[in-house]
Amino acid sequence: MPVSMRIRHPFSDFSGILLTSFIISFSLVATGQETSTCAENLKNAQALFESGQVEKVPEMLQSCLKSGFTREEQLSAYKLLIQSYLFEDKLSRADSTMMDFLKKNPEYELSPTDHSSFVNLYNTFRVRPVIQLSVHLGTNLPFLTFIDKHPAMGIPGTSTYTSKALNLYGSLEAKYELTGKLELNVEAGFSQIKFTNTEGMPGLEDAEFGKTTYNESQNRIELPLSMTYDFKTFGRFTLYGRLGAGPALNLSTTATVEHRPSYIGGGGVLRTGSDLSRNDSRIALDVFTQAGAGIKFKIRGGYIVAELRTSAGFMNQVIRGREEAAEVENELASFYMYADDDFHVNTSNFTVGYTQIFYKPSKRK
Repeated sequence: MPVSMRIRHPFSDFSGILLTSFIISFSLVATGQETSTCAENLKNAQALFESGQVEKVPEMLQSCLKSGFTREEQLSAYKLLIQSYLFEDKLSRADSTMMDFLKKNPEYELSPTDHSSFVNLYNTFRVRPVIQLSVHLGTNLPFLTFIDKHPAMGIPGTSTYTSKALNLYGSLEAKYELTGKLELNVEAGFSQIKFTNTEGMPGLEDAEFGKTTYNESQNRIELPLSMTYDFKTFGRFTLYGRLGAGPALNLSTTATVEHRPSYIGGGGVLRTGSDLSRNDSRIALDVFTQAGAGIKFKIRGGYIVAELRTSAGFMNQVIRGREEAAEVENELASFYMYADDDFHVNTSNFTVGYTQIFYKPSKRK
């Protein structure tokens, strides 16, 4: 049975590549021409203004204000447009254009080269930050304080608590300016808390009966309400402090445990098992206080922030005697030779983040 074959001519591939290249080149040239035209429009509008033909300036600039100008060109165009409206006594147009200018450039600072008419109108407006939104991301280092020890066998042995610094901490924060230096902050954060307790149980003649390694991991939501105060500004850097307090909601608590008896206490065979849920043995709601300090670096529209905080918990984390927790607690005591100590959770965390400032310009009364 004959098989038909279609042979592609090499020229078809070349023509496709040539067409694509032509389209891309045309787009780049068109974009360049638009930018060039807007830059020329600005120069021509400046020349018209200086020659006294201010009524022609708005028509020359309006089409490029939405797109076509660089940021510096847009600043110059807005200033020229505002001055033109003022010279023509079109005060309402000048006001609305100044409002548009400040919405796009809320952090603009007057320059010695600014025309006096522009400066006078600018001073009839005020721009204030309505809200600042921050995101923080970093690491959490938990440390515990103890209320009471509860050795599993009733005889105190060695106990060493350790924690790792690489625990995730992240938060979203809304900041409201109260004064030039004081801010009120509402925050929601995710806090990961992990610690290890290594216990050695005493045996005969000071020999250890066995060793238990208990690893606990908590995930919780923290909702602090705090105040920050700017202590000192030097250049684009500002040092600030923080004080606050709030609740912490426990999302989940899990534990992994292993016990290695000594040869005296059980042949030295390692005892392990699946992860244990400790939710029924831990409080659902903690309360903490918070203190911190940080430094923020001003950039256009916001800040880059680095901060160190310490939080101290008030509530004993351990709940005893719950029926729902009886099975896990019995397994810990009989199989792993372990019992919870009463403790508070405290943390230190270091974060870096970004703050975006949202401004609102308004006409002064």
